[in-house]
Amino acid sequence: MTTTTAPTEGASSSSVTRPVVERGLLAWLHQNFFRTPFDVALTLIVLVIGGNLLVQFVEWSIAQADWTIITTNFRILMQGTYPAEQGGRLGLAVALITLIAGVSWGIWGKMFRATAFAFVGGVLIFIFVPLAAESLAEAPSGTFSAYLSGQLAPLFSLLREPVLLLVACLLIGYAVGRFAKQIDRKRAGRYTLIAWFVAIPVCFILVRGFTEPDGILPFVQTSRWGGLLLTFMLAFVAIVACFPLGILLALGRMSSGTHKLEFKAPPGWWLNPLQWLHALSIWWRNLGNYPIIKLLCIIYIEFLRGVPLVTVFFTANLIVPLALGDNSIDAVLRAMVALTLFEAAYIAEIVRGGLQALPPGQLEAAKALGLSPVQATLFITLPQALRIAIPPLVGQFITMFKDTSLVAIIGLTDLLGISRSVLAQSEFIGRHREMYVFVAIVYFVFSYGMSYAARQLERSGSGAFRKIG
Repeated sequence: MTTTTAPTEGASSSSVTRPVVERGLLAWLHQNFFRTPFDVALTLIVLVIGGNLLVQFVEWSIAQADWTIITTNFRILMQGTYPAEQGGRLGLAVALITLIAGVSWGIWGKMFRATAFAFVGGVLIFIFVPLAAESLAEAPSGTFSAYLSGQLAPLFSLLREPVLLLVACLLIGYAVGRFAKQIDRKRAGRYTLIAWFVAIPVCFILVRGFTEPDGILPFVQTSRWGGLLLTFMLAFVAIVACFPLGILLALGRMSSGTHKLEFKAPPGWWLNPLQWLHALSIWWRNLGNYPIIKLLCIIYIEFLRGVPLVTVFFTANLIVPLALGDNSIDAVLRAMVALTLFEAAYIAEIVRGGLQALPPGQLEAAKALGLSPVQATLFITLPQALRIAIPPLVGQFITMFKDTSLVAIIGLTDLLGISRSVLAQSEFIGRHREMYVFVAIVYFVFSYGMSYAARQLERSGSGAFRKIG
């Protein structure tokens, strides 16, 4: 027995079928790679070329490459000529940064399933590869077994303890961040930002020291910094310093006003010191009304954007000591200042683009609420502009991290510079491929980490305009 329902008034007599929505991996592949015959042909060509290159690279890395250049010089590549007995200070600084990064991840990010699998898989690899190498050492000789026991296992054994310690710090920080987020997200985020600002000088003190050779933290000359340590210090200091400077430059370039001084000078005011102070206070309150601030910011930004970074490094390294008549200024400090001043010009333009992308109604609404220009900028326009500018800002930070390799031109031994010194060793002459592949992997890992953190921050909605109520 079948039952039918009469069509309602105004309804169509013909049935309308719901469109089929394809989901899953096969649907995604069809939509992105095999949608048209041209897409199919292009995908197959790329797969053939890419697969061939990948097979050749794997064969070279297993059968021909000699990775002992990395395991033998690993400490030099990581910290240069930094005293080996003081290496624990570097580990403590890295653990502190990793812990705060984990807390930040727990507050503003989320642990995705793929990320959890990556962590678990990485930990298992670092634990079981050396164990598998020991069992293969007595097995019949072969290309893969020789590669695993002779080259890969020593590297993983060297990295096992540091990697597991950093993963533990990151996960502990993530758990703390998630717990603090459940209690009070706003306060947890505020305390995390304070922790970042406190960690910067603490890490700098840990790395550099401040006491005599027999003290708790012996002083280490920056000339002994090198490798990945120097690359990190240059990038970290430059990123932290150029960001607020770039914001100030962007606000200065966008400043506008009446260009008038609202001061009615009484007769003989220049003879009265009290009138001087009154005029000075009025000038200070109306500083944004003068084109000199905007003009200076424009000159600074356009000049530094118009010269290459190498020129700025050479100027800081050679011209500045000659102009000051004092060569005692630290070379690493000069490089940090040069990189900060150069990158601040690019950050300023990125922030200015974010400010210009905001609708004018935001600022008008802030004025209608009675907010001052400073309050409207700090609480309304600037947070939204920074959120809009997150992708280009992170791109600039990644570029800055890679630009630190240019300090090798002025004699500083960063990761790229120290790798050239390692290649000069007699037993490793001609092993350029292995060294530069390792350097490329290091740069890629940290650049991708910054990009991933930016995506997490953008997904969290930090800085976005939220409705109240």
